[in-house]
Amino acid sequence: MAGRQASNNHNGDKTMRNNNSDYDIPERRYNWETDLKFGHKGEELVEQFLDKIGQGSFEVKTDRYRNGRMVVEMEHNPRLRKDENGNPIWKPSGLQVTKAEWWVYVYTLDGAFVIVNVKRLKRYLKANKDRFNKKNYKKFANKSSNPSAGFLLEPTDVMDMMINPDYDTP
Repeated sequence: MAGRQASNNHNGDKTMRNNNSDYDIPERRYNWETDLKFGHKGEELVEQFLDKIGQGSFEVKTDRYRNGRMVVEMEHNPRLRKDENGNPIWKPSGLQVTKAEWWVYVYTLDGAFVIVNVKRLKRYLKANKDRFNKKNYKKFANKSSNPSAGFLLEPTDVMDMMINPDYDTP
């Protein structure tokens, strides 16, 4: 979705005028008390997150390719195991088995990463099951001794998951 250019017209009472951008805050009168309460909720979320991180309740995945995509592993085939018919034996892994509350995806080792609640990530995938289902698994590391399968989220998918209220806690 492309944003439109916003007008820079503001009046003295801090009400935005000529709101032409998809990314602008809607026109309204600001209330410092309401904004402060909202800010405190954000602080509480970060405090809870840091507490969980301190307890080790996070899963970290690191991107080697710096392409903005997010890989979400769902299964793996440890040691290329096969059944009696020679078919690969896939076992649940990654998001399917994690006990973590937070999913951390490292985009660069220079300090760029995204952190999302595991429940939100699962709600996102479930809400988009036409695209994110087992028949659409992508294979990763096929030539390794531990190939995996799962989903490849494009940058627009990641952003949608992060900001779309459809994936908020029900």
